Amino acid sequence: MGGMRDCRYKKTEEKILSVFFDARYDTMRQIAKKAGVARSTIYTHHHSVMRILPDWEKYILEEYYLFLRKESYFEMLIFILKHQNFFEVFLKFNDREIIMKMVLFLWRAERPKEIYNILASEITEIIFEWGRRGFSEKEIERVLADIVYLSKTAEARLGTVFK
Repeated sequence: MGGMRDCRYKKTEEKILSVFFDARYDTMRQIAKKAGVARSTIYTHHHSVMRILPDWEKYILEEYYLFLRKESYFEMLIFILKHQNFFEVFLKFNDREIIMKMVLFLWRAERPKEIYNILASEITEIIFEWGRRGFSEKEIERVLADIVYLSKTAEARLGTVFK
């Protein structure tokens, strides 16, 4: 029973979020009407319009952690492509934090914090540039090559391994 309910909850959430991301509605009433759900349903999922984006960020990171079975930049890029609408919203607001979290999650081994942040920041910029060009699937190999090159040159300079 719980699994069926969870599935229905997730489908409703996806409806709400697709409406929110497609048009950036200002009120819960507008979102409910466009998503075809009751306003009370929206409030079950989110306390306010201002909470939708942070709630979705938490959800997308949880999905990402489940999706990522091994440490792989390629899987990270495929995940971004799969959730392109979500990442386009962050691109519009010039918000790099979620990508930084995703990159840092790949590196679970202990490394000095400044190394993490510098390399993660550079990789985030590569991904944001890809986003500015529309997250084209045709460019994924070039983006991956840029990330791998950056990681390998950092490894050579710093004497550590970034997967």
